[in-house]
Amino acid sequence: MPRAPGSMCPAQTQLKEGTPHMTLTTFREAPTATFADQLGSAFPDHGTPDPQTRLSLLGRLHEHYVAYMAGPEAFASIPRLNTDPEITAIEDAWLAWEDAQVDTADLPADGAVFREWFLAVADAHTQPEFCDYLAQEASLEEMALFFMGEELVDSKFDDLMAMVQIGTEGHTKLTIAENYWDEMGEGDINGVHTRMFEHSAVYMRDRLDKAGIDRGQLYCPEAYENACLLLMYGIHRHLNPRALGAMGVLEQSASPRFQAMVDGCDRLGVPSDVIDYQRVHVHVDADHGAEWFDGVFVPLVDRSPALLRAISIGVATRVRVANGYYRHIWQAMRALRD
Repeated sequence: MPRAPGSMCPAQTQLKEGTPHMTLTTFREAPTATFADQLGSAFPDHGTPDPQTRLSLLGRLHEHYVAYMAGPEAFASIPRLNTDPEITAIEDAWLAWEDAQVDTADLPADGAVFREWFLAVADAHTQPEFCDYLAQEASLEEMALFFMGEELVDSKFDDLMAMVQIGTEGHTKLTIAENYWDEMGEGDINGVHTRMFEHSAVYMRDRLDKAGIDRGQLYCPEAYENACLLLMYGIHRHLNPRALGAMGVLEQSASPRFQAMVDGCDRLGVPSDVIDYQRVHVHVDADHGAEWFDGVFVPLVDRSPALLRAISIGVATRVRVANGYYRHIWQAMRALRD
């Protein structure tokens, strides 16, 4: 559950400096409860999840996923999938918990109604009040905190885009390939999106450090849910339809937030080159959203009811998890004013 503004996030003392961003390092410390008890506490059948336990388990997942997506030089330490029974148990418990939050009665019954449903869900996910705050009110330190919160997802987005195209064909594969080519800066290394994002992150990270602001408040269950959901969906092939749904609604709804970030940074006098990544995505994501619907969803949603359901669950779950994350990050931003 979101914490009140100014409240401390669990495990803020578990942080250490890493590259390119802060990483959590103590998730494997001996628990006081049994592992089964931790699962029940973090992902209960009834009642409110315990945030400390939830952070610990989701943090372990994030470490595992980031290690799995490491570069060739880390080949000796890259974990194999599905060999750690505790990681598998965390994934299964979390996936079941997330699925239980979805009201299946609200999901589209067939491909004919999917478009209207998807566009309505995506439109409701644009966070207009939060965007207005970014554009018109947020301080530079608040803006920097938000940039850092986005790092857990944006720094791996190109790899996710490459992974979700596996097994697709025809127009679906071409649509994802065009999206990936955009992520690659259309062949210009300085235009590679993750490289551009890191340029933004370096500036914003420095602003927080100079202001003495603890980035630890970002490392909360909401942030790791938001990051781990896309990583779990993208890494595990059987969750590919959910990944396509989640990434589709992300692309469809992201442009207003990027525009708000650009407007806010312009208002605050942030150097233009620092927000090149955000400026590019105002238009790129708007195009990608439309292309994703026509090129990815349209060829797939009529294939089978099961495929439609999986894609729709990915959409609905991404929206619910991201909404929780945005509520928390907004609270953390406003707490800087206290």
